[in-house]
Amino acid sequence: MKKSSIFAIFFCSFILVMYLFYLSFAKQISYYSAHVACGNYYISERPLSLIIAQEGKIKPFDNTWMDNLFYNMMEYSANSEDSTLTVAFGSVETKMKFYPSYGCSTDLNKEVEGIPNTNNDHHEVYVDSAVQKLIEDEYISDSGTRALVVMQKDKIIGQKFDNYSSINTPLLSWSMTKSLTSLLFGRLLKENLISLDEFVFPDSLDPKKKLLTYKHLLNHVDGLDYKEAYFPFTDFFEMFVSEDIGDHLVNLKYKYSPGDYWAYSSAATNLLTYKLTEIGNDLGFDIQKMFQHFLFNDLDIYDAVIAKDPSGNMIASSLGFLSPSSWLKIGQLMNNEGIYKKKQLIDKEFIEFMITPAILSNETYIANFGGQWWLNTNDKYISPELYQIKQKIFSANGFQGQRLMVIPDLNILIVRMGLTDARTEWNNEGVFVKKIIENVNLD
Repeated sequence: MKKSSIFAIFFCSFILVMYLFYLSFAKQISYYSAHVACGNYYISERPLSLIIAQEGKIKPFDNTWMDNLFYNMMEYSANSEDSTLTVAFGSVETKMKFYPSYGCSTDLNKEVEGIPNTNNDHHEVYVDSAVQKLIEDEYISDSGTRALVVMQKDKIIGQKFDNYSSINTPLLSWSMTKSLTSLLFGRLLKENLISLDEFVFPDSLDPKKKLLTYKHLLNHVDGLDYKEAYFPFTDFFEMFVSEDIGDHLVNLKYKYSPGDYWAYSSAATNLLTYKLTEIGNDLGFDIQKMFQHFLFNDLDIYDAVIAKDPSGNMIASSLGFLSPSSWLKIGQLMNNEGIYKKKQLIDKEFIEFMITPAILSNETYIANFGGQWWLNTNDKYISPELYQIKQKIFSANGFQGQRLMVIPDLNILIVRMGLTDARTEWNNEGVFVKKIIENVNLD
């Protein structure tokens, strides 16, 4: 064969591989961006121009030249008449339709039974001038903050919102939603519908998979062959863009024996939610109605929307939209050891489980993580923002600085929602919390 022919074959093969790479990359980017933009536009009611300028600037390469090239290939458009939003990356586009109470879906002809999805809450407000001043100062230092609320003893003592948000605006909570799945599990546990030590796949022929329990999933010691990273072609994106997340996760391999290794994992949360969905289906609920019936109704939460994949599986690891008001109610439930409005919704023992460090099979403690709730420590390495704070803190944390922080010794709740800068977390978190503790009136 002539060299020219070999070169032509090689060149054509290279072009084909690069084209297939582009199609896959573009699909992942447009699908992910459409989910985020659709929810922010229709649920949070943020202007599309602002979504493009903020959510759209995620710094995928953390390189100015490459990032700008990436941004220039993105196009967003919304049609409020049919409740759709489209994101295109080059020639590849994803179109989603918003369904009230259900969220955004690539299924443009879905039949959805509506659930009331608005809150009109009025919490007691007794403004502490020192706390309010700290909140005002925080908005000056971090313009990406969209909601910042401090509650003490069930009364709001300081609050501020950006121009497009209020106490009742559902905002993208990212991985705070993981903590919600633990609460749903706790409700089902109280109803004797599930148990911590129950095997998830008791009939599996895989010796590692067969050992997996719900406790392993809640503690993120599941052993799944999965690595958390938020870039295209990672395990997270492969899961996120799959047509059926449940099927994808059920068929994942196991790298470790459950209980032997800890790794923060969106896969663990979504697998847990998928299995909870099966319980709900047996009871006549889809997963959204299951959350509403067993958890949200008792908390007077009617604004929660958690995104689904094309098969209807809930993406509970990441895409929950809840208002600051709703997160305050969840904080009250946690702070009151599972009691809300004098009703024991979740057993105190399970609350303790969620805020107790996970333990590996070799007796190693994961000091900063419990049952899908984050725990503060005095170790600078694992709690870099809060290690100097002596009080016990547990929190629901999300990407880009979403927080529900519970400080039980002081009866303080802090809700912070926003977008600091692309992949940046809440930079001033430790300083702000420390000042709140120092300035709050403890009488």
